[in-house]
Amino acid sequence: MPFGSSLRPPHRIAIVGAGFTGSMLAAHLLRRCEQPTTIHLIERSGAPGPGLAYSTPNGAHVLNVRAYNMSAYPDDPRHFLRWLWARNSDSPVPPSGHAFVSRAVYGAYIRDVLAQAQAAAPPHVAVRTLRAEAVDVIEEGDGVRLRLDGGPMLPADRAVLCLGNFPPPPPRVAADPQAAAAVFASPRYIGDPWDHAAVAAVPPDEAVLVLGTGLTMVDVVLSLLDQGHRGAILAVSRRGLLPTVHEETRPYKSFLCPQVMPRTVLDVLIALKADARRAQAAGFDWRAAFDALRPHHHRIWEHLPEEERRRFLRHARPFWEVHRHRLAPEVAARIAAARASGQLSVRAGRLHGLSPDGDGVAVAIVERGGAIDARRVGRVINATGSECDYARIRHPLVQALLRRGLARPDPLRLGLDVTADGALIGASGRASGRLFALGPASRAPFWEMTAVPELRTQCAGAAEHLAALPAERMPGMPWARREGAAGRPDREA
Repeated sequence: MPFGSSLRPPHRIAIVGAGFTGSMLAAHLLRRCEQPTTIHLIERSGAPGPGLAYSTPNGAHVLNVRAYNMSAYPDDPRHFLRWLWARNSDSPVPPSGHAFVSRAVYGAYIRDVLAQAQAAAPPHVAVRTLRAEAVDVIEEGDGVRLRLDGGPMLPADRAVLCLGNFPPPPPRVAADPQAAAAVFASPRYIGDPWDHAAVAAVPPDEAVLVLGTGLTMVDVVLSLLDQGHRGAILAVSRRGLLPTVHEETRPYKSFLCPQVMPRTVLDVLIALKADARRAQAAGFDWRAAFDALRPHHHRIWEHLPEEERRRFLRHARPFWEVHRHRLAPEVAARIAAARASGQLSVRAGRLHGLSPDGDGVAVAIVERGGAIDARRVGRVINATGSECDYARIRHPLVQALLRRGLARPDPLRLGLDVTADGALIGASGRASGRLFALGPASRAPFWEMTAVPELRTQCAGAAEHLAALPAERMPGMPWARREGAAGRPDREA
């Protein structure tokens, strides 16, 4: 037994949420922990791995990142490629890794990564998967207690929130908010674009309004087309921008000088545009210059003053995202074909009015220039992006954290206020040594924390940090006694 484990109680780490982030944190902990450790992986579906992002049943929903960049391990970039090739010897994925596989396949990969990590783990580290939802948390001097739905309390030394993304908030409607609220409360409004059953129930001949023109809108449109939808589809956003398309690129050296960081958004954009021009003059694609900046995103964001961050979010964010988060070529071709046929229209405008209209919805859109487009649709689907303002999220655990003062939204409303290590910052301004958040909830210090290349690095670093922390309990102390039958969840998956 390592490090006198017979005298030391196991370090108990609770991970709330077992999508990509929670599952990868568990896998990295299994590789890192040198002291006796029990990892409680809490997932309401009972199936760790795919989470919301990679559980789609539609094979047309493919990754928006090429396969080469999707390894679960930052120190082994070809891990996912080897898994693909071993799974299918006739795999169309080339040695370069420039291919875009389905999200369902990637979900199976995450499950395998976790299963392999469990099989290879030393005997002093174990994972318990609990089919439950955490609804409350109490921080005490020597640890935390998580209340699970159904009543049981789960004691742990530390808890890590890996909550993923939340559905988008209802849009703001200027004209007759009461009428809009009636629409939001009706089956005519689909507030969660990943509610597969609701999207599947859209009649094939109904006209559909999709709010948003980004990657989520693309997935909604693909789902509608694949279920034989024949009605018109209108996608609307303030600027009407569609994501750009991936192309295979060659490595390119970023303009960024490590000793001199940009201090304004304008400086970043000027330098990036100049670098893209230099890249094109040297025979590279502009995407190569954009991708070369990716390893430095976090450092650039860290050095921007808060007012510059606000300026980026107000003005530059939509243009950044359509260039940064791109479409697989085969997906872009389908969207282009739907537009060419006239079935899909993409407009720049804002929602002005929304009201019930018999067996449909009356919609008014103010287009760029001021003209009003009034029409009637059968369904309105909100694909504007996940809710990031945690003050407005109704999840019981999030509300409990805020109510108890254990967490607070970050000033820019990008997620929860956390340190660079993911420690939650409470209402008092103090960083917790017991409660952490990873994934989209921890976006504030980094700006980008939603894609696999950033998440896997964060999970690896968090695992190293958590594995080095002591359990800080001695045998016979109340916490050790409390973890008996009364405090042990009885639902395991």
